Amino acid sequence: MIRFFIQVVIVFVCVVLSIKWTVEAILFREVYSDRNRVIAGLSQVHLDQLHFLADQLVACPPQEQGNKLAEFGKQSVGPLAILPIAELAESEQSRLKKTDGFIVRYADGMIDYLGVPLSKDQYLLCGPIGRLTNRFIELQVDSWLKGIRDALESSGDVQATISKYSSLLRVPIRLEQRESLPGTVSEKLTDYHESVFYQTDAGSFVALELRDSSQVLCLGPLLEVTNYAQVAAGYGILGWLLVALAVLAWMIIKVSLRFRKIENAAVEIADGNFSARVDATKLGEATKLAVAFNTMASKTESVIRTQKELLQVVSHELRTPLSRLKFAAALVPRSQIDQGLDSPGLVMLQSIDDIEAIVQEILFYVRNEQAEPLQSKEIITINLALEGILRALRIDYPQLHVEMVFAGSDPSIKVLADRRSFQRVFVNLTSNAARYADSTVRIHVSESNELNSHRESHRFVCIDVEDDGPGIPGDFRSEVMKPFVRIDPGSQDEDQASSHSGLGLGLAIVNRILQQHGGSVQIDSGPLGGCLVNTRWPSN
Repeated sequence: MIRFFIQVVIVFVCVVLSIKWTVEAILFREVYSDRNRVIAGLSQVHLDQLHFLADQLVACPPQEQGNKLAEFGKQSVGPLAILPIAELAESEQSRLKKTDGFIVRYADGMIDYLGVPLSKDQYLLCGPIGRLTNRFIELQVDSWLKGIRDALESSGDVQATISKYSSLLRVPIRLEQRESLPGTVSEKLTDYHESVFYQTDAGSFVALELRDSSQVLCLGPLLEVTNYAQVAAGYGILGWLLVALAVLAWMIIKVSLRFRKIENAAVEIADGNFSARVDATKLGEATKLAVAFNTMASKTESVIRTQKELLQVVSHELRTPLSRLKFAAALVPRSQIDQGLDSPGLVMLQSIDDIEAIVQEILFYVRNEQAEPLQSKEIITINLALEGILRALRIDYPQLHVEMVFAGSDPSIKVLADRRSFQRVFVNLTSNAARYADSTVRIHVSESNELNSHRESHRFVCIDVEDDGPGIPGDFRSEVMKPFVRIDPGSQDEDQASSHSGLGLGLAIVNRILQQHGGSVQIDSGPLGGCLVNTRWPSN
C-alpha cells in the first residue's frame, strides 16, 4: 500500500505541475497578452481606424500620400507603412482580398502588426504595437473621441457628423444626457474630464463629456471580446483533471483486480478447494499479502489433509479387529449372552456395536467433507422415511414414549433431499434424544413460508426432534455443532465429557448435511423441558 500511496502522490504532483504549465502557457503566453491588448474590442477599433486611414489615403492624390501618411502616423497607435501585397504569403494575400479583410501578426504572444488593403497591389501596415500598454490604448481612444468632439463642436450639422464617423469607425456613436449615464460614470466625467470606460447590460462603452454642454459623447457598444484566456485555461485544467481521474481510476482498478484474485482464492478455499492458491507474481502492492495468504492456505490444507488421513486410517484400521471381534462374538454360546444385562457376552456385543457406530460416523463425516449441494436428491415422504427409524428406536428404548406429530391434517408432507443423508440426520438426532430423555421423544413436523433477501417466498418443512431430558445449556449450543465436541447435557462444565459413547461427530454431521441441502439446524429448549433440535428442509 505504501507503493500505491507513492504512485498517487506522483500522479498528484504531475497533475499540479501540468495545470501550472497549462495556465502559464495558455493564459499568460498565448491568450492573456492579447486579452490585455483588446480591451472590450479595441482591436476592432484599431482595424476600423486603419480602414478609415486607408480610405483617406486612397482619396488623396498619389503625390500627397507620403505627407498624409506621415501626418496620420503621428496620431496612430504605431508606425504606418505602405507595402506591396506581392511580398505577403499566399494565406495573408487571400485574407486581405476578403470583404473587410485584414492581417494580424503576433510577437511573443501579443498582437504586433495590423494590416488592411489599400489597393489591389498595396496594403497599409501598422506596427509594431506590441510594446503598447493598455493605458496607452485608452489614451488613443480618448484622443479619437476628443477629435470627434472637436469635429462636432465645429460642425453645423451634428447628426451628419455623428453618422459620418460612425460609418467610418463602424462603431455606434451617439449623444446622451449626463443624467442617463450610471452615477459613477457621471462622477468620473466631472472629476477627470477624460474619457471613461464602463459596462452596462447592453455592452461596453466609452464616454466623453462635451464642453459647455450637459450632453455626453458615447462610443459603443464595442465589439465584445470573449475571455479566451479563462475559457482555454478552464478547458486545460478540466482536461488534466480528467486525465488524472482516468489514471487514478486505472490504478485503483488495477489494485482492486489484484486483491480480487486473493478474494477469489479465499472463496474457493471456503467452498472446500483447499488447493487454491494465488499467483504472487505481478501482484505489486498485494504481493506480501498473497505470499502470506498462500502460506496460511498451505498450512490449513496440510492440517485438514492430515486430519482427514488420520480419520481414514483409524476408521479403516479399526475395521479389521472389529470384524474379528464380531466373529468371536458369534462363537459365544447363546446361554452366556442371555444371562442378563451385566453378562460378559452382552457387554461385549454392545461394545462392538458402539465401536462400529463410531467407525461409521467417522467414515460418513470424511466422505461428506465438502459442504456442497448434493445432486442425488429425491422427493421423500416424511412419515414413511421416519417410520423405520422410530420403530427401531422403540425396540432399543422400550421404556420411552416415542411419537411423531404433524402440525397440519396432512401427514404425507414431502421434502426434497438425499434419502441416505436425510435418514442419517434423524438417526443421529433421535438416538441422542433417546439417550438423554427421561420418558418422551417427540418428532414435530410443520411447514412454513419465509421471505429471502430478494423478497421471494420459499417454502420450508420444519422437523423438530425434542426430548424431556436435561437439555443443553445455552452457552454450549453452538459448540456442540463443531466436530469432536462432547458436552454432558445438564452440566455447566464444557470440559466434562459425556459418559455416553461417541466422538462428538453426530451434530457436526447433521449440520453439514443441512448445509448441503440449503437448510439449517438450530438447538433450543422445547415445551417438554429438554433439548429441541429444529431442522429446516426445502420443500419439494
